[in-house]
Amino acid sequence: MKSITYVSSDGHAVARMPKWREYLPARLHQDFDDFLTVYKQYGSKNFDRPALEARLDPEEVDSFTDQLVKTGRVDGVFEMDRRLVELDREGIAGEVLFPDFGLAFQLLSPAHSSMSAINVTPTEDQEREARRAYNRWLVDYCSEAPHRFAGLALVDFDDVETALAEIRAAKESGLRGVLLPFMDDDYPVYHERNTPIWKLLEELGMPLEVHTGTSGITKRRPRLAPGTDPRFGAALSNQQWFFIARQVLDQFIMSGTLEKHPNLQLVFTEMGSYWAAATIERLDYSLSGAFLRRDIRQVVPRLASEYFARQVSLGSSLFSTAEAQARHQIGVDRMMLGADYPHHEGSINAPGTRAYLRATLGAAGVTEDEARKMMGDNIIKLFGMDRAALEAEGERIGLMPSDILTPPTENLYPRGDVHRPLVGVG
Repeated sequence: MKSITYVSSDGHAVARMPKWREYLPARLHQDFDDFLTVYKQYGSKNFDRPALEARLDPEEVDSFTDQLVKTGRVDGVFEMDRRLVELDREGIAGEVLFPDFGLAFQLLSPAHSSMSAINVTPTEDQEREARRAYNRWLVDYCSEAPHRFAGLALVDFDDVETALAEIRAAKESGLRGVLLPFMDDDYPVYHERNTPIWKLLEELGMPLEVHTGTSGITKRRPRLAPGTDPRFGAALSNQQWFFIARQVLDQFIMSGTLEKHPNLQLVFTEMGSYWAAATIERLDYSLSGAFLRRDIRQVVPRLASEYFARQVSLGSSLFSTAEAQARHQIGVDRMMLGADYPHHEGSINAPGTRAYLRATLGAAGVTEDEARKMMGDNIIKLFGMDRAALEAEGERIGLMPSDILTPPTENLYPRGDVHRPLVGVG
């Protein structure tokens, strides 16, 4: 029996905060030194206790901290040597890499900052150079095992000529995709100003990734009212982040942007999967049976489902058993499973990735052929990764079909995304 090559659609990487100094221009060193003084007192990453306590019960915080933070298992987010150890442990041959929160001049994650009275707002120049620092650092980080990773570049689209130059540089440096930023309300995805960007991504074969918390249809980030009760703050904040990211799909399809750019590939990551199928069903009806003016078909001549099948993929991290059961409705060829390393909600959390896959794929009766597509084949093809090298890693790691496709005999996850229903995914 041949092992399964698991390439996670969702992993996060970032430098330790002081490390950014060597990747920033000298003119910002003093600003960054001043920021570090504040960061040492108030800064928090996704898996630090203050960020976890903003949304989790104390016992969950203690468990994750004791088992993964104190043991150093999350340190792979900073250090490639540790990351490779943890990926091997979890049965993962490769990853698509996103930034984690903790870029230069970033005090808190957006979700955490929306509930915090403490905030630091970087200047436009600091944010721009923080993105460039990340891209340079990521190339160095991936260089230790480049065949295992598809790194994504951070690029702002406000200055189109600069964006084009940075996309070309990212491609030349070995990065394989671009992360959609928060879009300016005056220049949405369908604005003609963005046309050269979509054309270049088509030309270079670089997928455009949309990720919750880092992408969306507006720069107006969700923020809760001061003094919002923390008992329900995270629940409300999360839904706003999901909404502004998911609306990107409506804009790309219904504006005719995917019609104009038939080779542009979109990926929606860490926001569930079933919402996309429901969205496509809704858009199909809008185009064929609703009271919308009929000349919209001059702009969008195909059904939304045709564009989805041709140009949209789902980075299905935080996937559920129900979504695995609905895989044919969602699209086995569109789903790309992800472990979300090193986050609490990701599959590295106890009892681990193999158990998570059994509780979802195994419980849903997913076949071996389907699992191979969703766990590796779809990603390798989309990002043009080295299949032979990744399969060699998969053979070495030895993740066998029986490890993950055997239904569990007990409830491995009393809480969490495994049992999330299809309706209202988020």
